[in-house]
Amino acid sequence: MTLPNARSSGNARRAGSTPITGSADAPPYRDQAPHLPLLVENELEYRAELPFDAQSSNLYYIGEQLMPNWATTSHYHDHFELCYLDEGHGQYQIDKTRYPIQAGDLWLTKPGETHYGLAGKDGPFRLIYMGFKLEWMKALQPDFYQLGAGRVVRDEDGAVQTIFRQLLTEVRLRRRLSFQMAEGLFLQLLVTVSRLFHDGAAQRTDALPNPLGSAVIAVMNRLHGEIRYDHDIETIARSIPISRSHLAREFKSAIGMPVGEYMRSLCLDKAKFELRASDKPVTQIAEELYFSSIHTFSIFFKRFTGFTPSDYRRQASRDARA
Repeated sequence: MTLPNARSSGNARRAGSTPITGSADAPPYRDQAPHLPLLVENELEYRAELPFDAQSSNLYYIGEQLMPNWATTSHYHDHFELCYLDEGHGQYQIDKTRYPIQAGDLWLTKPGETHYGLAGKDGPFRLIYMGFKLEWMKALQPDFYQLGAGRVVRDEDGAVQTIFRQLLTEVRLRRRLSFQMAEGLFLQLLVTVSRLFHDGAAQRTDALPNPLGSAVIAVMNRLHGEIRYDHDIETIARSIPISRSHLAREFKSAIGMPVGEYMRSLCLDKAKFELRASDKPVTQIAEELYFSSIHTFSIFFKRFTGFTPSDYRRQASRDARA
């Protein structure tokens, strides 16, 4: 998951110092890492970047995503990323392999691996995720770097879910000794996840690697790399090169929907997110998605949602206040 433009939040409490009892001359005891995280916080997402400073922790970021139509652009980074699907279903691609995902699944990407995800169309969606490095945890490095193609495992007993939620709570509330508690939970989570990945019984038989054809990968990279309404499928097919009819058959067989519908779904999801989570004018959102006019954008949006963009934003605002 790419790093968003984080903004500071007034909800984070500054780390305080508590004198050690019994000695007036004793130095103050700091019960949290001396750092305020950069936060993104709204009704659809919570994300803390560097929840504790990089000199104190290998935890880069942790967050929770609730957007029903969640989708990411294709990207990679220099750290590990662990995701846990708490609710919903969808699909996730790591390099050239696509995996179906459902509630109770967890998956991991390694540094340098290109990846992106897409939520299923129906029902709620809740994803917990974190980025981390293992620079100070040498004993764990072989277990994570040596992971093969089987990247989706089941959290059969709910252990990962429990630890992940506890860790997220410690970061959000920043209570006394939250840094120490979070670091303990962080290590416990990594060990628990390592055991699951190296236990063959936890592998989902219906989530085994499903390699995608080169044509489908090229199209997916293009569509996710720049989400826009005016992608021309014929032009994309010629650039691969492959006939449009052959591309249409391969894409629907691999992804489960026509390429045009998939492209429209990405545009609609992006538009909904911007309308709910940003203050951008409707005109700007239409331009960023490469609609020829705000009128065309409004017709498209109402056709698939039943709302005009402005009405959708007002309804989302009322729902958030409810």
